[in-house]
Amino acid sequence: MASKHIRSISIENFKCFKKLSISKFGNVNLIGGKNNVGKTSFLEAIELLSGATKAQDLIYQIRNMLQRRQQEDNRPRRFIELDFMHDDSQFLLLESNIRRCEIKFEERSSDESKETLFSDDTGQQYDLYLNISVNDDERRIPTDLFLSDRAGPIIRRSFENYLNNLNYIKSSKTDERRISLLYGSLVDLNKEEYLNRSLQLFDESLLAIKQRATERGVTLKVQKKDRESPVLLSSLGDGVNRYIAILCAIWASENGILFIDEIENGIHYSNYKKLWKLIFQTAKEANCQIFVTSHSKECIQEFNNYQIRGSEGNGLYFELFRSKKNNLIKAIPRDHDQLQYALAHDEDIRGE
Repeated sequence: MASKHIRSISIENFKCFKKLSISKFGNVNLIGGKNNVGKTSFLEAIELLSGATKAQDLIYQIRNMLQRRQQEDNRPRRFIELDFMHDDSQFLLLESNIRRCEIKFEERSSDESKETLFSDDTGQQYDLYLNISVNDDERRIPTDLFLSDRAGPIIRRSFENYLNNLNYIKSSKTDERRISLLYGSLVDLNKEEYLNRSLQLFDESLLAIKQRATERGVTLKVQKKDRESPVLLSSLGDGVNRYIAILCAIWASENGILFIDEIENGIHYSNYKKLWKLIFQTAKEANCQIFVTSHSKECIQEFNNYQIRGSEGNGLYFELFRSKKNNLIKAIPRDHDQLQYALAHDEDIRGE
């Protein structure tokens, strides 16, 4: 089932955001601003709203988001921290044109029986819960259980409506297993040749992506003009890795939503023009809504250049900034002319 695109959002008490509202999004949305102003947190808020059709889904999404952000050396931490509330808030709200999500801490009342949502063989009672709701569907989970390593299998078993067309590309290098899974979506859609043509636009020496099955799983290789045998993807630069991950993820998110954090990482500035062209064209063809963060002035400039001259259109730029008046984070949309003026006069575009 295709997910609906996000057209508006209201955020209250999520991470660095006390209150933030945006009334209009496009198909390709670029979020800029200085460092530590909440660009990644903004992506995460939209991700939670996009993937949660039921309260149980939101529980899974929160757990997945925290593990992804807090993992070390690609290994999940045994315990995770609940660090998604603003300051010492006990309640948060995420609302869009498609759904309303609420999370709040609640203490167990003196006459309340043992938790029944998740089985606990120890028979232990808990004192503090997360009350999680999506529209009219509500679930509760003990915070101690949510934080422990025992929660992972329990939450995964109960998760039923995970959207395969919702994907997130982190700011760091994407591991090859993840790329292999994304590439599998291209195979299902018969889009391998599209990816190969796109690779040649990025680097004319790259001819094709190939998958090779081994006893330890699937290995990705790249056929090059100057090599008789394909070479390992891992032997090429981070830019090729990221380029392939992004293009595969767009098709894996067909009729859905893709999030890309710090898109410029690993990609040389001379390739930004090609990258934005392919993103706009592929997003339109795949009906994929994309949310991207960047603090590279050159990357934002090429985004705006393509909007001015491109025909695929429907891209929007938003700049996050912290108000000097009340210290709250706000968002300003900039149209083509406003963004061009800001870039030309070096106004708050590049993160420093």
